[in-house]
Amino acid sequence: METLSGGFMSRASIRDERGFTLLELLIALAVTAAVVALMFAGFGAMGRSEERNQRVMERSERMLVVSQWLGRKFDALRLLSRRDGAVFVSFFSGNAAGAIWVAPLPERGDAGGLHVFRATPLRQDSGRIDLSIEAVPYQGALMALDWSAAVRETLLPDVRTLQWHYQDGQTGQWTQQWDGSRGRYPSRVRVEIADERGPWPPLVFSLARAR
Repeated sequence: METLSGGFMSRASIRDERGFTLLELLIALAVTAAVVALMFAGFGAMGRSEERNQRVMERSERMLVVSQWLGRKFDALRLLSRRDGAVFVSFFSGNAAGAIWVAPLPERGDAGGLHVFRATPLRQDSGRIDLSIEAVPYQGALMALDWSAAVRETLLPDVRTLQWHYQDGQTGQWTQQWDGSRGRYPSRVRVEIADERGPWPPLVFSLARAR
């Protein structure tokens, strides 16, 4: 019995000392590789989600900046006339691409110096189209609009769609052509914009001073 028992214990000890078999080692390596791959995939998804959230935040910020800037300028719009040939017309005109109006700069109410603003699409040498704002000091009803001397700033770069609409306060109809010869101002302005990610919600501004 002692011989049998001693032989059994000896064989068991030899098997324990041998460690993992090659098959067990390959299985362990495969499991480890799978776990590492899943971890990296998870980190990649987290990174992409963070980048996507960052792009959404930046886009929302651009929308807010454009909406607030145009809103302040339309809120401060001045009901002025200018001479066009032999007649006087309202100092507001617009078409599908943009508009011209008078407002103070900076926004200090009546204390700000009046400027004539023009919002227009500007094509860059690269082919990109930006929403550009030009401004020249207002010099009265007889002033000549010399846009070559204007200060120009980019309000929104890389615009894919830009459409302006004007509502007639008397008829309620929307149009994309507003001529100063109408002798009055539109009651509301709607701007439709799309960037590289698609259309924005329409930006609608009420011209309170024009009512």
